[in-house]
Amino acid sequence: MPLTEVISATDPQSINKTALILNKGGVIVYPTETLYGIGALASMNRAVERIFEIKGRPHGKPIPLLIKNLEMLSQIAENSPLASTLSEEYWPGALTIILKQKAILPELITCGTGKIALRISAHPFLHSLFDLIKEPLTSTSANISGDNNISDSEELFETFNGKVDLIVDSGKIPESRGSTIVDLTLDPPQVLREGDINSAILKEFIDGHS
Repeated sequence: MPLTEVISATDPQSINKTALILNKGGVIVYPTETLYGIGALASMNRAVERIFEIKGRPHGKPIPLLIKNLEMLSQIAENSPLASTLSEEYWPGALTIILKQKAILPELITCGTGKIALRISAHPFLHSLFDLIKEPLTSTSANISGDNNISDSEELFETFNGKVDLIVDSGKIPESRGSTIVDLTLDPPQVLREGDINSAILKEFIDGHS
């Protein structure tokens, strides 16, 4: 692959160019409010395979998805009253919710678990992008599996140049622990990873609304 194109997230052409690449089955690096992500449309099997290859990600490790809204959520997952309550409180934002899978998705995304991890991002670039893409976007962190997260766009280029089709540059992202992940398919729900949302506060909220 030739040199990877880099475009600023604030470039007027960035949304259209990114959507065009994704809709053709491409792979991109893009900003969120927590971390840079490496993305492809969820239905694009080969593009999802490329993400595993690029990251050196072990098979059997599911990939979370970004969604536009609760309507998109209901198309691919089984919603619940608690999920709706959490979404009202924490979305868009740094909370990933695991629900039971409803739609057929590439095996690599769910790894046969029957579950899907979903989030709505607060980043303005993604808000605009979802006007032009009609399905979820993969949301695994843009790094080599096992390495530290990359927040600097120059390091992103060094790592992914020639491997992805486009890098959307939003500069250095403020330090983040990523999203907090809660599994609502378990009883009681369990926080699987603490990120930017404090797990104790999240558990207290869930206990108060269960």
